[in-house]
Amino acid sequence: MIEGSLSRRYAKALFELALEGQREEEIGQEIEWFVTAYTTSPLMKVLNNPALAVRGRKGIIFEVAKGLQVSPPIIHFLSLLLERDRLTFLPSIASRYRRLLDERKGRVEARVVTSGSLEKDMIERLSEVLQEISGKEVVLQEETDPRLIGGVVIQLEGKVYDGSVRTQLEGMRKRIERGY
Repeated sequence: MIEGSLSRRYAKALFELALEGQREEEIGQEIEWFVTAYTTSPLMKVLNNPALAVRGRKGIIFEVAKGLQVSPPIIHFLSLLLERDRLTFLPSIASRYRRLLDERKGRVEARVVTSGSLEKDMIERLSEVLQEISGKEVVLQEETDPRLIGGVVIQLEGKVYDGSVRTQLEGMRKRIERGY
């Protein structure tokens, strides 16, 4: 609960700052770059290590941010999170920022899970259909799950459309067990 409200507040503050400078997309991209570096390397452990002085950890943030070519507002934001011991919330903040940006730009994220990778023309057609359903630009996140056997599972705007063979087989099994 606390993480959600804190992440929401920090993401909203960062988004409002980005709006003032008309740099919503750039700020969003920069925060994503840093989050990727933060979550895929030992950086998370180092920056959240209380044994290291805050000043030293800020220096590390500055050097990493400089290497990623992150702008001064993002460096300042990251330093603020470090000072307030909120850096662990960074992935959640970035996720909420992305949602605010998508909402502002009239985009919606859709998650598509299939048993294997889809061909490019199938992805384009699926994207078009989902845009018709939502009335918004759709950003597809593709995933594969071999346990599906076949078919597709789509998550769009809080709804799940499950057309997987696995679910159909499970439904048949339940009907057989009930004697139908």
